[in-house]
Amino acid sequence: MLNSFQAEFLFNAFVFICVLSFVLYLPRIRYYIAGLKRPKHFSNPQKKALAVIVPAKNEKGLRVLLDSLAAQTYDKDFYDTYVVVGDNDDPNIELAATYKNTFSKVVPNQTCKGEALDGILLDLLKDGKREYEAFIIVDADNIVDANFVMEMNNALVLDKQIILGKRRVKNYLYGKKYRSWAVNCNALTYTFLDKMGNCFRSERNMSNTICGTGLMVRRDLIKEMGGWPYRSMTEDFELTVTALLNNWTSYYYEYAVTYTEEGVSLRSCNARRRRWLMGYAQVGVKYGKEVSKKFWKYVRDFFSGNKSSVERDPKQAEIVSGNFWGCFDYLFSFVPLYIYFAGTAIFALAFLADAAYKFFALQTLDWFSLHCALKIVLVLYGTLFFYTAIAFYEDRAMYTISIFEKLFALIVNPFYVTQYAQFYIESYYLLLTHKKAKQSWIQVERMEQ
Repeated sequence: MLNSFQAEFLFNAFVFICVLSFVLYLPRIRYYIAGLKRPKHFSNPQKKALAVIVPAKNEKGLRVLLDSLAAQTYDKDFYDTYVVVGDNDDPNIELAATYKNTFSKVVPNQTCKGEALDGILLDLLKDGKREYEAFIIVDADNIVDANFVMEMNNALVLDKQIILGKRRVKNYLYGKKYRSWAVNCNALTYTFLDKMGNCFRSERNMSNTICGTGLMVRRDLIKEMGGWPYRSMTEDFELTVTALLNNWTSYYYEYAVTYTEEGVSLRSCNARRRRWLMGYAQVGVKYGKEVSKKFWKYVRDFFSGNKSSVERDPKQAEIVSGNFWGCFDYLFSFVPLYIYFAGTAIFALAFLADAAYKFFALQTLDWFSLHCALKIVLVLYGTLFFYTAIAFYEDRAMYTISIFEKLFALIVNPFYVTQYAQFYIESYYLLLTHKKAKQSWIQVERMEQ
């Protein structure tokens, strides 16, 4: 039971945690500023041969994507499309045959997207008929912008090994039937990752947070990887971390646009978010120590003056510098948030527990404890509300929805974001208790088209 002095001290401790978290988070504001700048637009005078790869095991609605790929402004003779299925009875084989320069590939016994990609990439590396400059990966439920392949070719002038395109929301291209508050909240995730994250990382030559659709990887990197070695639930995030460990370069190029499909129901969105967080936890457990070792090696080398001849080369020095800050970004950028959210939960629960004890044991209603708990919750809500407002402003061209829908998403998104804490804890609990989540290919609900 808290007396007045203890309660006041506890609330002041919460204020201190808020101030500390804010000070530690201040450098992150630079990420938001970078997202406000007009992105650079590049042009490539050379037309390179590109392969578009579409994992499509038992996927419905593939025709819409293939139609958008057939309507590209890029020269049709300079890109091919490969539809990857699981068996010879898949109807997408017959569908693919009706499009120019579109081929199907059967990768049997595939249990995850990584196995499908590995199968087709190994075949294309061995195929001597055509040597592609790079491979573009697009999910089967997506649509691509008419200039998508052309812009990916333009991005090749950057001399980066991995190019990540802009993700917009496919649901917004159709009627309100395919929109919901859950769709609008989940769509904000891409803004958080790209406009409020990857724009700055690209500016500073840091490794981007990679998404597995609208993604281009150069041929030389695929050869170095030996195909596609990733089998986790989020193979794209695994690529993100291995890029850090191997100094692979990446860039977020906003002009190469894909439209990704969001599940309309909250249940569907939560299933995807649980998969994301489980994959994040798997990758963190698998590679966390390696990233940490690499970061502290950079720190030791800096203070000891131990710089290799490779790092003295301006281009390599730029890559190494970006990789150092990329490691820092991966290891420490969320620390202020962990402190803030953990502190908020602990202090709010402490005041609620105190109020509950006094009410049930002493038959006394402690308004001070209740007010403190309410203030703490409102501060958290206000923080997430402001964060959501920044996202809507940063990426305002993407959200082609009504004012009412934006306002409603602005109000409910703080609750939606808070639920990530539940999924985060669940994921690490499953890993620590050795209860493996199901990783086989799961068919999710699709829009009717």
